[in-house]
Amino acid sequence: MKIIAYIALGGAFGALLRYGVGLAIKPENTLAFPIHTFLINVVGCVGIGIVASILQNTPFNELMQYFVIVGLLGGFTTFSSFSLESFYLLKNGKTLIAASYMLLSNSMGITGAFIGYHAHQFIIKI
Repeated sequence: MKIIAYIALGGAFGALLRYGVGLAIKPENTLAFPIHTFLINVVGCVGIGIVASILQNTPFNELMQYFVIVGLLGGFTTFSSFSLESFYLLKNGKTLIAASYMLLSNSMGITGAFIGYHAHQFIIKI
């Protein structure tokens, strides 16, 4: 039951953070490139790379792992929003924008996780 509480608390905080960031940078034209979701997902991927590196190299409370990875970052990143926005772009004939969005989101997400992980590895060796 304690694990569920940590996930729920992290998820609530991550969702509120996502909402706030989305409000701050959401474009007026919803059929334009969804930069708000793109940036949230890339930042979340960098964050999970950093957290994965930290967890690999330090003893970390298991409950905090649930709070940060499953809750906070799970609530912050927006794969379901990404999927729906991609669908709407395709549905509205914005094929090039949709393809760019999907390709960039996935490639930058993986790159972000890689950079976050290795940046932390570099920092702890200094």
